[in-house]
Amino acid sequence: TPAHRIGAAWLKPSGSAEPIQSPPFFDFRPNFRHSVMKVVAATAVFACASASQTNPIAKVLDLLAGMRSKIVAEGEEEQAGYEKYAKWCRDTAKELQREVADTTAEVADLQATIAKAQATIDAKTAEIGDLAASQQAASADLKQATEVRAKEHADYSAVAAELSESIDTLARAISTLERVLGGSLVQVNNNPAVQKVLSGLNAVVSATVVDAQDKMKLQVFLQAAQGETQAPEAAAYESHDGSNSIVSTLQDLLSKAESQKSDADRAERQAQHDFSMMKQTVEHQLATEAGEQEEAKKVKADAEQTLATASGDLVLAQKELAGDTKSLNEAHDDCEQRADEWNASMASRAHEIDALDTASKVLSDKTGGAQSQAYGLVQVAAKSVNAYGNVVSQVMSLGRDTKDRQLAMLAMRIRTAATASADPFAKIKGLIEDMVARLEKEAAEEASAKAFCDSETAKANAKKDEHDSEISKLSSRLDFAKSRVAQLQRQIATLTDEMKNTAAEQADAEKTRASEHASFKQAEADYEAGLEGVNTALKVLRDYFGASFVQQPATGSHSKKGGAASSVIGILEVAATDFGRLLAEARETEESAVSDYEAMTEDNKISLQTKKQDIKYKEEEMTDLNQKISEQSNDRAGEQEEMDAVIEYLSKLNDQCVAKPEPYEERKRRREQEIEGLKNALEMLEGQGIGFLAVKRHSVKA
Repeated sequence: TPAHRIGAAWLKPSGSAEPIQSPPFFDFRPNFRHSVMKVVAATAVFACASASQTNPIAKVLDLLAGMRSKIVAEGEEEQAGYEKYAKWCRDTAKELQREVADTTAEVADLQATIAKAQATIDAKTAEIGDLAASQQAASADLKQATEVRAKEHADYSAVAAELSESIDTLARAISTLERVLGGSLVQVNNNPAVQKVLSGLNAVVSATVVDAQDKMKLQVFLQAAQGETQAPEAAAYESHDGSNSIVSTLQDLLSKAESQKSDADRAERQAQHDFSMMKQTVEHQLATEAGEQEEAKKVKADAEQTLATASGDLVLAQKELAGDTKSLNEAHDDCEQRADEWNASMASRAHEIDALDTASKVLSDKTGGAQSQAYGLVQVAAKSVNAYGNVVSQVMSLGRDTKDRQLAMLAMRIRTAATASADPFAKIKGLIEDMVARLEKEAAEEASAKAFCDSETAKANAKKDEHDSEISKLSSRLDFAKSRVAQLQRQIATLTDEMKNTAAEQADAEKTRASEHASFKQAEADYEAGLEGVNTALKVLRDYFGASFVQQPATGSHSKKGGAASSVIGILEVAATDFGRLLAEARETEESAVSDYEAMTEDNKISLQTKKQDIKYKEEEMTDLNQKISEQSNDRAGEQEEMDAVIEYLSKLNDQCVAKPEPYEERKRRREQEIEGLKNALEMLEGQGIGFLAVKRHSVKA
């Protein structure tokens, strides 16, 4: 069957290697030529002898030929309209397939983006929760440590206050006793200053820093001094070297109290230092984790924004994909339905032509004898040989108009046949029919060549468009990848410079820290040596001048300078206090500098590591992009080679199909003119009565 279904062939998925074919042309011309020849022959055989006596069979054959010509013309018109519709189906299917493919790829990309954003949100949510828990635990530890430190400081303050008071009381008691004691202890009751000192010593007795043995000595001394017990012998309160035993006891107590005070101060400083370091570490941890938490929140917010945007775009893309798919299916169904309708129309038209041809053949083959009997057909010569001159003139005129030498030769053969042939009509008719057949054959061959050229040109142009589109797409991707590589190179250069600056800052900080530490060590050594010297000098002076304040019998001209020694000792005590304070401040400054240096070092370390990782990731991305650039460059080069081959093929097609001295349309018009002219000559030949004339036979009764 000549019918052609467009649905399966034209609505192929995009990317199919099989080219889209045009529907074949439903060619009526072979049958048309056959019918024309039969009608001409029948007309020649059954031409009417006169207008008054018409052959009805010949009239029917004329009507059948006219009907067939009309059907053929309508079929050719419908064929042209259907070819336009078929082209629309192909173009629409190609466009919709491209849109479906693009939208499908977009949906896949959006789904991947949504999955990645959701994974980032989940990861950052967990990270934020972990950081919050860590911050809560660190804050709780810092709060607990702060409470412990406060309690320790309160305990230290109480002990330090008690020790300071005891030291002050003992120092005043020693100074007073050394000045006023000169005889037995009973004389203590008569001295108001001593009574005041004794009152202060009662507080020392109750102090927690005095051990049991010293406390007992003090209690005995106080009881004796206040008359609560009988004063013991003076020897009982004297040391083996002759010094006053109670003064020695008070001096021992003072030394113990000062030692305890120094130990308590040192323990307090160490506890405060440990707490400060712990607090600084925790606060640094909290600050770092707070920054990480803010960064994680920012990344999570960005991912949530990306997720929301991609989700909205996905809904739109899915709707668009559904719409494109629906349009493609509807176009497929519509084109299938139109193809079925066109197939049915062509089949019906072909059946009608077959019926007309069958009727014409039956009439021509079966009614010849009946027509002779009914209408008295006899072969007579109606005109002279000169009657063929009109036919010859028309053929020669047609040859001149179309510039076809073969028609001029045909005219000469017709003239020869008119004079030399026994049956000129048959001979001339055969010559004209042969020429018509040859012209129709040439027209059919050129039509086939034209169809080949049109089909191949359309295929080549489609391939060229595909390659051009692919080259444009690859060029866009290459431009984007190269731009991204340049951007990554700039970012890596910036990060590298920042790392160099950070390293330089760290090196400067290390030099500064080393210099500061060296200065601190020197100052610490100087202050410690100064304290040691001052304390040694104080001990020597106190040991030597300790008895100068007690009244002694004159045994010579030299006497200890007790008053001057007291001033010197006071100055040294102030110097010792200054040295101790400056040493504590130097140590505190050193600890603060160390803490700042360690914090800066840790920050620089984190910064360098982060930038190093960023550079690593960017270099990996740049490597991937360079690989893609290489691959896409090769792909584009391959596409360009294929497109160059297609362009070369198109050029050859143009040379074969277009570059002709005479265009196909002109040749077609000329042949149609020749064929029509020859048919007119046949009609003229028959219309002039050259051939068989129908004469009515009448039966004569005798």
